[in-house]
Amino acid sequence: MSTVSGAGVGGVSGLDLSSMDLETALMAVQNQRAQLLEDALRQQLDSVNARNAEMAGLNDSITAKSAENNKLDEASLSMQNQIAELRDLQSRLQASECPNPDGWYGLSWGQGDDKALSHSTLDQIKASGLTIPTGADAPRDVDGNGTMDAKGKVVAGWQKEIDDKVAALEESIKQNAATVEANKTEMASMKNQVDALGNTQQMEMLRLQGMTGKRNEAFDVMTNFLKKMQDSRSSIIGNMR
Repeated sequence: MSTVSGAGVGGVSGLDLSSMDLETALMAVQNQRAQLLEDALRQQLDSVNARNAEMAGLNDSITAKSAENNKLDEASLSMQNQIAELRDLQSRLQASECPNPDGWYGLSWGQGDDKALSHSTLDQIKASGLTIPTGADAPRDVDGNGTMDAKGKVVAGWQKEIDDKVAALEESIKQNAATVEANKTEMASMKNQVDALGNTQQMEMLRLQGMTGKRNEAFDVMTNFLKKMQDSRSSIIGNMR
């Protein structure tokens, strides 16, 4: 039995040529070589596409981490502003706190006992989520002069609540900062992966171009071979006439 064998794209796997004439055998060998090159090219293209998808996924993750960091930074800045507002409110409350826990002072006592300011201070207290007592301890205009008043113990309680709120905000800012740093580390690692994949991809693209050239060359050879066979047959038929 006559066979032609080889390995990889450069050769052909076992072909039974015993029942073929020379032209058919050559055609079969060339056809299989072209098919092997086509299969190898498809595999190489799949590899390139998979690497492109991996790089795209990493770039998407980097973009997502960057967006997350921006949001965390914005949130931390907002919390820092909240802390500044709470500390300002706390300092004004401290100035307006009656030394007697059950005594009453206007909420703007330390700032001239201004009526409008006392009302806006109470509004700020409510907006800050501080506990507003009810009943006998509820803030009100005790002396009827239009100024909102509060007991010393109530004002002291608000200052303690502010300390707790500030501590919670500072802890959140700390956690945000830790997450931002962790994200930066991950982003740097992913960028290194993208760079490494990009370098490999350049080599793979060169290989793909080379394989495409070989595949095209193989099909050109097969096409030329078919044309020569056809020309040869036409010549023989012409000579027989």
